[in-house]
Amino acid sequence: MSADDHQPRSAAAVDERPDLDAASLISVRGLRVHFETKRGRAHAVDGVDLDIRDGETIGLVGETGSGKSVTARSLLRLVPMPPGVLAGGSVLYRPKQVCGACSGSGCTACGQVGRRPIACRACDGAGCEACEHTGRHTVDLLRISDTELREIRGNRIAMIFQDPGKALNPALTIRQQIAEVFLEHRSGELLQAAGLEDGDRRAGRLMRRSAHQRVRGIERLMLKLPPWRGRQVKLSTAIDDAVIRALEDTRIPNPRKILTNYPHELSGGMKQRVMIAQALACDPDLLIADEPTTALDVTIQARILDLISELQQRRGTAVLYISHDLSLVKRVCDRVAVLYAGQIAEVSDVAELFRRPMHPYTRGLLAAVPSAEQQRGQLRAIRGTVPELVDPEPACRFHTRCDAAVPLCASREPVLWERGDGAAPHRVACFAHADPQVLGVDRRELPVLDEGSS
Repeated sequence: MSADDHQPRSAAAVDERPDLDAASLISVRGLRVHFETKRGRAHAVDGVDLDIRDGETIGLVGETGSGKSVTARSLLRLVPMPPGVLAGGSVLYRPKQVCGACSGSGCTACGQVGRRPIACRACDGAGCEACEHTGRHTVDLLRISDTELREIRGNRIAMIFQDPGKALNPALTIRQQIAEVFLEHRSGELLQAAGLEDGDRRAGRLMRRSAHQRVRGIERLMLKLPPWRGRQVKLSTAIDDAVIRALEDTRIPNPRKILTNYPHELSGGMKQRVMIAQALACDPDLLIADEPTTALDVTIQARILDLISELQQRRGTAVLYISHDLSLVKRVCDRVAVLYAGQIAEVSDVAELFRRPMHPYTRGLLAAVPSAEQQRGQLRAIRGTVPELVDPEPACRFHTRCDAAVPLCASREPVLWERGDGAAPHRVACFAHADPQVLGVDRRELPVLDEGSS
């Protein structure tokens, strides 16, 4: 066979290669996180499926106890085990690398964000089972080693915790806490900024150990003597500059002034900005914001949300925004996932979900939001409480609170069905939207929702 005979197939193969930019940054598949209790095993997160795309803001909403924070912490393996138990599932992460065309400064090839997807090492971007046919390098965050996870945690995936007063270390200064991120993940850049990469190998080795905070014994004494003392001062100055730049990005006035402050000396809004600076210090691919404005007043809330949105647009960071405040979710998110009793009830674009909610629980949440048209004392509420999650029976977990529930809801567990005619799929876990032929039941056995309610 001649070389010309191979040409058409080669061109076709190139055309069929997956678009690396189209793949999701994070793919959560069947995530199950349980907790051992004296009464049995509590299914806090039970079969969560969720995709987070590059550069988007996706909201994770639900009432207290629905599993939002446990889901988010599981992405970084921050759930203490025991009592936690990883009962199943995977969290597939597709990292990005510095753009080779612009060295991270931003260009048209990388969409001005300075980072591009990494091709799968098994198939060289052609698509295979290891990368779920996305063509992108894929790792399972639940199964990689602790060493590999430390390279990702705080570096490529960062988290803003719910209460900055508790998340920040009261015994360390602001400088020490933000500097720790740079020293752990950007020590090479700090040494380069301080001009300490060149010179003899022994000097470079000691300064690298100092940048990684691994000096001990006699090495500490050496750093206090010439010429090491001068080099240590240069490294300290480079660290100060990096911390100040991170604080400046969060619009903290005169950031140099608060370097030596402790968390208790700052206001709630300032502490939250420090947390954001710490989380965004390494330009992560994903920022997990766990109710970052809960303890703040309304005016500070708006500033923090605008700050996160501005930094996201500038850096192309994806954001997982956790909240129980639907008005904030509507304002800041591109898509919304509704979580109830450890399971996804509905996923949709934010405009579509607020315009046409499909799950009874979502409708109940939206109906409970107060409006100017409602009369005093007429707020609507979802009856009942969240069901017991200790060794639950297979059933729709909302059926005890749902006005449309039928016997089928109490005997089988629904899955997410795709519905809607828009460009983006609207997925809902409710038998009212199921195909009776797939379930093997008569249509009359399915629940019927009031189309007028929302």
